[in-house]
Amino acid sequence: MIKEISPSMTDKLEECALFTGAPGSSPAAERGTLLDRALRELFLDDPTTFDTLNDEDKMAVEWGVAELRTLSGGYHVETREEYLGMEVPGLSKPGTADAVCVRAKWVADCKTGQIRKYRNQLCCYALACMQEHFTNSWTAHVIYIDQRLRRTYNFTREQAEELVGNLIAEASSRLAEPTPNEACDWCANYNTCKAIVRQSSEALALVHSETSIEEIKAKLLANPVDFSIFAKNWKSAEKEIAKPLLKILKERVDAGEEIPGWKVTESAGEQYVETQAIAEVAKHTSIETLILAMGGSMSGEKFRQFCADSGVEVNEAAIKRGAGSKTLRQTKIK
Repeated sequence: MIKEISPSMTDKLEECALFTGAPGSSPAAERGTLLDRALRELFLDDPTTFDTLNDEDKMAVEWGVAELRTLSGGYHVETREEYLGMEVPGLSKPGTADAVCVRAKWVADCKTGQIRKYRNQLCCYALACMQEHFTNSWTAHVIYIDQRLRRTYNFTREQAEELVGNLIAEASSRLAEPTPNEACDWCANYNTCKAIVRQSSEALALVHSETSIEEIKAKLLANPVDFSIFAKNWKSAEKEIAKPLLKILKERVDAGEEIPGWKVTESAGEQYVETQAIAEVAKHTSIETLILAMGGSMSGEKFRQFCADSGVEVNEAAIKRGAGSKTLRQTKIK
């Protein structure tokens, strides 16, 4: 059976060649669809959907519209969904971009939520535009409206065709093996994926062995490969089994079910004060005292946005950088 591939699947397929999108939708995806529609309409001076949004979402959409206008350089930008179908050579399912500026030779997609990788998806869109407009280069923008961030990619036809061709070949290969990654929750194969089941089973089997805790740790620490495999399997078991089951455990105990060794306790909510009350007190104190009372600092990103909202030029020299931190991240083993 031929696997149907859409542009939106391509970044996930790079992580796992067997990825298949699961049916249904999440609240985050529904919010993304709503803001997408609001942005398209507002760009055409139609505030119908925009007016239904909360203040935070309105600010995100307004920033996205302003970013598209800046990128256009005064040229026409198409945001009507019915004119933005992306027919990508080699892919069986089309995609839909959020904006195209033919004169400036760019395509854009606006994203909500976390900053994730969308380079492959935008490469597909760029290839579709090159095919339609008979050109050999195109620019693609990913606009993260929640983070007020834009990433730009430039593609030649040769680069785009090679990338898309490689993805199709890997996803169609009979030798493809499942590779657990961050997108597993969105995959239709999630519950039966042999890679996830194997990782979780091996991690749990080690815990249930009849040896001592110290012997288990000593054995793992003695061999870097075993150590790596255990850490990978344990993280998988924690994510796929432990966390979901603990959530259900809490819900069942909270509903009154007797489960030996567990109970749900409740703590009082944190107290807080809203803007109006703070403003009343601020009338009787200095700006410096108010700033110190509210923590004394803000992130560089918030400071830049604060300056933009206030119409003040950003003093980049005022933005300091604290000590870095080290994070353990899993990498692919070749």
